[in-house]
Amino acid sequence: MVSVAPNRRVSQAAFVATMSDAPSHASDVAARWTTLPGGLIDGGEIVVLAIKPSLWRPVFDSAVWLATSAMFAATLTLIGLPLPGLSPATTAQLVLLIGFTGLGLALVRWTTTWHVLTNRRIIDIHGIRTPRIAACLLVNVRNTYLRASVPERVTRIGTITFVTDEVDRLPHLWRSIPHPEEVHAKIRRAIENAIDQSSVGG
Repeated sequence: MVSVAPNRRVSQAAFVATMSDAPSHASDVAARWTTLPGGLIDGGEIVVLAIKPSLWRPVFDSAVWLATSAMFAATLTLIGLPLPGLSPATTAQLVLLIGFTGLGLALVRWTTTWHVLTNRRIIDIHGIRTPRIAACLLVNVRNTYLRASVPERVTRIGTITFVTDEVDRLPHLWRSIPHPEEVHAKIRRAIENAIDQSSVGG
């Protein structure tokens, strides 16, 4: 696990480097290309990152369903105990279908999940029918942690945790992110730049 506390001041060189990493597109163009909900980005706000969890995330979320259904199907096939009116092969297929249904639901959740980093905020988007949007100003982020579970280490992905001043809310989690070290570094630079700009503006 990597923990990095925000610096209250950053150099001008660091600010220039970060802005060169950020897209120069207008916010409405960025929203269209990343299928972000309309009106999500404020005027003058720059999208630095708009990413989704790795496709391994749905597999991890449905692993229990898949493993349980596979074991149950194998057991029913070995002992020759089909469901009434069905053959052992059809019974095993129906049981396996339950596991793949869990994977399908996880994939649907994955398609509607976005993590967005702008020059002002972190934004989390979830929800299948109605998007649930949670945002936090970068200047309110007090720490970030990069960690990886055993499956995430094997697949070279990681989870980033944001500790904020929002004491009444759980920490923001960016789970199973590809290229986690690179993403974490960009987040750290964006936080430092936001703090620096806030200090200058104040």
